[in-house]
Amino acid sequence: MRLRPTCTDAAIGGVRFHLLLALVLLLLSVPSGAARAGDLEDCNGPVSDKVEAACSAIINDAASAAEDRTKAFAARSRFYISRAKPDQALSDADAALQLNPQYVPALIARGYVRQRKGTPDQARADFDRAIELEPKNPFAYLARGNLRNDQRAWSDAIADYDQAIALRQGLPAAYVGRARAYVETGQLDAAITDINTATAINPNIPNAFYWRGRAYRRKGDIAHAIEDFSRAIAQAPQTERGAYFARAQLYSAKGDFAGAIADFDRLLTFLPDDKEIQQQRQQAIAMQAELAKAGTAAPSPSTVPAAPAARPSGPVPASPSQQIEQAKQFFAQGNFAAAISNLSQVLSADPRNEAALRLRMAAYSRLNRTAEARNDLNDLIQLKPSDPQLFALRALNAAGARQFDDAMADTGRAIALDANNSLAYLARGLVKASTGKVQDALADYDRSIALNARETLAYTERGVAYVGLNQLDKALLDFDQALVLAPTNLLAKSWRGLALLLKGRTDEGLVDINGVLERNPDNATAQLGRGFALLTSAQYDRAIAAFDQIVARAPNDAFAHVLRARAYLGLKKPDDAMKDLNLVLGTRPDYQAALTLRGITWSAQRNYDKAIEDLDRAIAQKETVEGLFARAKAHEALNHTGKATEDFRKATQLAPASVFDVLAQAESKRKIQELSKKVPCSSGQGGTCL
Repeated sequence: MRLRPTCTDAAIGGVRFHLLLALVLLLLSVPSGAARAGDLEDCNGPVSDKVEAACSAIINDAASAAEDRTKAFAARSRFYISRAKPDQALSDADAALQLNPQYVPALIARGYVRQRKGTPDQARADFDRAIELEPKNPFAYLARGNLRNDQRAWSDAIADYDQAIALRQGLPAAYVGRARAYVETGQLDAAITDINTATAINPNIPNAFYWRGRAYRRKGDIAHAIEDFSRAIAQAPQTERGAYFARAQLYSAKGDFAGAIADFDRLLTFLPDDKEIQQQRQQAIAMQAELAKAGTAAPSPSTVPAAPAARPSGPVPASPSQQIEQAKQFFAQGNFAAAISNLSQVLSADPRNEAALRLRMAAYSRLNRTAEARNDLNDLIQLKPSDPQLFALRALNAAGARQFDDAMADTGRAIALDANNSLAYLARGLVKASTGKVQDALADYDRSIALNARETLAYTERGVAYVGLNQLDKALLDFDQALVLAPTNLLAKSWRGLALLLKGRTDEGLVDINGVLERNPDNATAQLGRGFALLTSAQYDRAIAAFDQIVARAPNDAFAHVLRARAYLGLKKPDDAMKDLNLVLGTRPDYQAALTLRGITWSAQRNYDKAIEDLDRAIAQKETVEGLFARAKAHEALNHTGKATEDFRKATQLAPASVFDVLAQAESKRKIQELSKKVPCSSGQGGTCL
């Protein structure tokens, strides 16, 4: 069902388009090197509260050069667009063009405002003129493509986006715009590919998750559509009206009427008089009441259809080939236990049936029944002693069971039989990562992906390795790619959720974490993510309880120990934190995260020399904001003011890689102001050297 212009069109054509063009206009900022450098820099910089005053100062200064005033009018127009002041924006764009009729940023700004004010022909004239003046300007093609999308001229819009991307491949808004056109014309796989590209460039680009959700919805993939609409809402909970409406409809479709009603209620806070939202909300309430009256519950989307009941008269026994085919159907449904039951019947009569052994081994693996899967692999290798893939699979099995010597022996056999066996390099990478040789593991994962770019587990494990190295942006790219290849890869989804939490994108991360736990409440990584969310919200007791459960099941999980140590520090229990960190560093002495946190823990125990020793080792591997901040604090406690100030300053200059870095950087900025007064200038000129 399509909403009237008061809801969906307003959301897509108004808020969505506004944000997209505001982003484009941000990129159009042209710095100037003329006089009044401070005002010029603020005026032509990113949109902020300083822009209006700085640009106004230039505009009102009779001594300003015409070129500077032109740029100032255009920049202030951009500012007014971002603040939803179209009349002021139009006036400034006109003023800029009176000074210089060929100034392309002003043409694009005026075209955008004209489009929003309902004069698309005038907007088109401005965009056409901008392209005529600068035929290599990607933003002009992007702006015209957005106009053509609004006019439902999909093929023309796609042509403009193609041109924008050809001129600037790293322009995510162009991929999102083209994805919208692809969705509207039924090219759903192409749309999903474009959104994947856009989010790889910038995971926070407006519209991206909304349009991928639309694509998945049209493909009939309700689970992934809901997930993407939820991620869109998490990014912009106040403006994602289209995502709320689409998600509400999907909740209704799968029988989750409570979720649908909650979304409709949220929409009505934005659009209280919208009749269609009111009507659909009443329908959801009525359906919920009918279900309650009937005493039935909506079927769970994860419910697997049961096997047909046997006929009382006694069915004709199925042949082995029929049983294997039925097992394949069970496997595809996720009913691995039923598949194993069928296959075991086949193998009881024919223990050397290769097809049954392979499928049962895969089903055992999916249920994490490692020993049974290994037994089937042993039987398969007896049947096929020269099959490199079987050795690689057994190596993966052994690596998962932490039988590293057996795993390495099998990877050696697999590679000897086939030097280009991608699975063998993946298995060897798992062993190396599990034994602390992360850089060597990355080389093997890279090799595996180079040989087979469609192996979802290789991307997943490489992403996990990047998380361990605190390279979260790289990790997110790999998890996204893993989920493109296999949307049901819960391991990749749980780690993506955890990586998003580590980045400080809590709402978005919890979408993944909660989605995984709904399907598998025992997923260790998702449980770790939930514990992490408790940790970062200062619920330390509850976080420790969550980490206790994980450590009890996986005592060698270094990351869980490090996070539990953070929670202990939050409770001011450094001795308990030290136990976890010493345990980790006893087996992985160079684990950077544990070294950094142990340095912080030594400081909490006032053993600053040991703190600096651990932090030096961690920072030697890689400088992080948190590590530098922690070392600066230790130096400060020892009255090493110069070293402390140097580390605080470095901590303010690095890009934060995690939520802990963000907190440490804020503190570093505060401390550097305090310590700057204590650092003498070597030149003897007085004042501060910072």
